[in-house]
Amino acid sequence: MGKRILVLGSSFGGYRCAAGLRKRLGSEHTIKVVSSEEVFTFVPSLPWVVMGWRDPAAIQFPVAESLRSKGVEFVQDTIVKADPENNRVTGRKGDYEYDYLVAATGSELDFDAIPGLGPDRGHSYSIFSVEQALGARQALEGAIAKGSGSLVFGNTQGASCLGPVYEMAMMVDTELRRRRLRNRFQISLFTNEPALGHFGVGGFGRVSRMLEDEFADRDIHWKVNNKLAQVTPDEVETEDGVKYKNNFSLIVPAFFGSHAYMGIDGLSNPRGFIPADDHLANPKYQNVYTVGVSLALPPPVATPVPVGVPKTGQMTEAMAEVAAHNIAADIHGGAKKRGKDFEVICIADAGDTAIYLSASPLLPPRNKLVHKKGKMAHYMKVAFEKYYMASLRYGLPSLDFGW
Repeated sequence: MGKRILVLGSSFGGYRCAAGLRKRLGSEHTIKVVSSEEVFTFVPSLPWVVMGWRDPAAIQFPVAESLRSKGVEFVQDTIVKADPENNRVTGRKGDYEYDYLVAATGSELDFDAIPGLGPDRGHSYSIFSVEQALGARQALEGAIAKGSGSLVFGNTQGASCLGPVYEMAMMVDTELRRRRLRNRFQISLFTNEPALGHFGVGGFGRVSRMLEDEFADRDIHWKVNNKLAQVTPDEVETEDGVKYKNNFSLIVPAFFGSHAYMGIDGLSNPRGFIPADDHLANPKYQNVYTVGVSLALPPPVATPVPVGVPKTGQMTEAMAEVAAHNIAADIHGGAKKRGKDFEVICIADAGDTAIYLSASPLLPPRNKLVHKKGKMAHYMKVAFEKYYMASLRYGLPSLDFGW
């Protein structure tokens, strides 16, 4: 008898997992993707959208059509409640039953944690969707058009997606220098990390010093161990009383996993992230797998201010392949793979140059660590985006690279 596999989410984790399952399982097994989005967005390129260096159409792809062409059913819906005891989830449009569930729903943004935070009801901008990036682009251009001011980039307490504000601060510096306006603007960056480049994992060797030197050369003011108190139309204020003039601010909030998973004993932690064993299956509900941001991953070390562990697109896709393999192993028999042997490849772009790093494993002590700065890293990031989007559109082989 065929099994019903339900995949929640259609970004890096959901798309790759559904495609991987379809390759591994026969047509007697049904694979259904339920996602709030019919369009895939290459999220790592959203900082370029903010800068006006990339058109949104270049980094989006109609994922629903692609999945259906592969033999995967697609339903656009937003999941509001999981019911793992009865192998069911509920969306706004109805219920969905399953034999195996893959949670790849990504994150929900916790703007309400800090007064005045966020683009909708607050006074700062964000960068996790095309709509947010376009709103930030318009506001940034408006701030620059005034000819001078204070531009603020920050990570709040509990934030885990820490790299975009580094990229934005450096890219704005690059753009202002190109326009010969850099001397008229102050650029500031604050972060919840205990050091620049800590990134929630204890850092990557000399990358912290590389970033300190880079910021010094670019005259970017920085502050670590930061807790944000509030954002007003005029100021960004930290809990220790530091105030930045708010001509433009782009601030990354902490994440929730999903409210749909909350309040279910054994399924999720209090913030809606799903714990998993080494094979990415939930310890209590072994037919529930989780990949990417949905995975509960505790910080490796305590920090003065809470810092989350990031899950990059590359890490998410690797987890998705492991989850697909392990579900197939559950159904057909065979050895399972470990899903938490994380490696990471990341490129932090600055517009005119970039910092490349790769680490194996993600957490120290490591077997291998590589970090380099140069224009070549910038061109690598551009080339990978173009190839990745081409692989989606034209069915080219995927690259085991990163961003």
